[in-house]
Amino acid sequence: MTDIIQLPDDKILWSEFHHYFTAFVVGDIKKSLQFDIQVGTIILTTIGLECLSGYYAGQETNRQHFVKFMKDFMPADYGYLGDDIYECVRNGLAHDYVIKQNNKNQRRFIFTGKQGEQHLFPHPKNQNVFYLNRVAYANDFLEAQNIYFEKTESNQYLWDKAMQRLHNQKGFLTVRPENEFIIPVDNVINNGTVLSQSEKSFPTGTSIKPSDNI
Repeated sequence: MTDIIQLPDDKILWSEFHHYFTAFVVGDIKKSLQFDIQVGTIILTTIGLECLSGYYAGQETNRQHFVKFMKDFMPADYGYLGDDIYECVRNGLAHDYVIKQNNKNQRRFIFTGKQGEQHLFPHPKNQNVFYLNRVAYANDFLEAQNIYFEKTESNQYLWDKAMQRLHNQKGFLTVRPENEFIIPVDNVINNGTVLSQSEKSFPTGTSIKPSDNI
C-alpha cells in the first residue's frame, strides 16, 4: 500500500471530525434504531448520507453527490433508486415531513419497519411504488460510512476531497465548553484538537476553520 500525504494538522482535524460524526450522526441513528423511532430513523439516515456525500465530493453536497455516494458505498439497489430517495425522502420527508413523488418517473415509497421486511422492492400492485425498510436503510448507511472512513484514510484522492470540504466548510458539529464556543466576534480561535468536555459542555457548536498555517 502506498503511503498517502497527510499533513499533521489535517490528520488532527480529520480525527476530530470522525470522532464527532460517530458521536452525533452514527450515535443518534443507533439510538433511533434501539428505541424504534420510526420516521426519525429515516430522517437521521438521510441527513447522514447528505453529510458524507459532501465530503466524498469535496464540496457542499447536491443531488448528484448524494446519488453517487449511494452508488459507490451502498448495495446496488440504492444506485438504481438513489435519485428517487433524494427526491421523495430527502426533499420530502426530511424537509417537509411528507413523502413526495418523483414526478420524473412517478416513483414513490412506502415504509416498512421490521428487520427482514421488504426493502427497495416494487409493490406487487404498482411497480412505481417501492418499499423502504427503515431498519435496513439505517444499517446499510452505517456500514457505508464505515467503508467510507476506512477508504478515505488510505486513498489520496478521497483524502484530498475530504480535506477540501473540511477547510472550505469551516466547521462541523462539536461539543465545546461554553467559554470555547461563545467568543467575542472580533476574536479568532484555532481549532483542530478535541477539547476535554467539562460540566458546562453543550452538545452543539461549530468547529472553526483552522488557521492558514495548515
